[in-house]
Amino acid sequence: MTYKRVIAAAVLAAVAGCSRGREYELRGQVLSVDPDRQELTVKHEDIRGFMPGMTMPFRVRDRKDLDGRAPGELITATLVVGANDAHLSNIRHTGSAPLTDAPPPVRVDILQPGHLVPDEPFVDHRGAPVRLSAWRSKAVAVTFIYTRCPLPDFCPSMDRHFAAVQQAAARDDALRGRVQLVSVSFDPLFDTPGVLSAHAARVGADTTSWSFVTGDPADIERFAGRLGVSIIRDPDTPQEIVHNLRTAIVDGEGRLVKVFSGTDWNPADLLAELRRTVAGG
Repeated sequence: MTYKRVIAAAVLAAVAGCSRGREYELRGQVLSVDPDRQELTVKHEDIRGFMPGMTMPFRVRDRKDLDGRAPGELITATLVVGANDAHLSNIRHTGSAPLTDAPPPVRVDILQPGHLVPDEPFVDHRGAPVRLSAWRSKAVAVTFIYTRCPLPDFCPSMDRHFAAVQQAAARDDALRGRVQLVSVSFDPLFDTPGVLSAHAARVGADTTSWSFVTGDPADIERFAGRLGVSIIRDPDTPQEIVHNLRTAIVDGEGRLVKVFSGTDWNPADLLAELRRTVAGG
C-alpha cells in the first residue's frame, strides 16, 4: 500500500473530526489496480479544499467500480473522507494517456524473524538521541508514520492502534512497564522534535512508554528498508513521499519477532503478540 504526503495536520484534524463524510472531486490517472485490496493507485491533480496533487492508493467501496479499470486510464471520481476511512465512488472514464516511469525503490535485504534489528541512531520527540537498544529489557513495537498523512485510514490508523495498545497494556499486569511503542517518522525535514512532541500530545500518547522518533533521512530509510518499508522520494519534489506500512515487534534481545503489513491488523493482534514476546515466545 503506497501513497504520497503533503497536507497540513490542521486540515487533517478538521476532516477527521467530522462525523459525516466530506466529498471532493478527484481527477487523475490510474497507475495500478489491486482487486485483492480493492484499491486503485491514482496520480491525481490538486483536490480543491483538501490536498495538492500526488500519487497514492485509494480504496474503492464497491468492487464493481474496479471493472474495466486499467493502468493509464484517465478518470474523475468522488473522494469520500470520513472520520476513520476514505474511499472513491462514482468513478468515470475520461480517456487514457501513456504512463511515465516512477523511480524504483532501493532494494535491501529484509530482516526475517530471529534476525537482530539494526540499532540505528534516532532523535526522539524531546530532541534527545536514542536507539532501540535503550529498551532492550522490553518488548518493542515499531511502526512508521509521518504527521502530515492525508487520509485517516493510513498513518492516523497506526496512531489510533498504538493508542489503544498503550491503554490496554497499562491495564494488563503482564504488559505494564514491559512494553515500549516506537513510531518512526520518515519525514525528518518537517517532523522535528517539536512537531513530534505536539503530535504525541494530540494523539494522547504517554511518552514514558510511547516514543516518537526520527533521524537522518539515510539512516531512517536504511532502517525502514530492513523491515520491508519502501520509501520513494521524487527528486523534483523531495518533500513528497511514497511508501508502504509495516509494524514490527522486537524482543528484549533486539531480535525481530513478527511484522504486520499495512493496516491489516488490529490492537488485539498486536497485544497478543506482545504478550507472547514478553512471556518468552
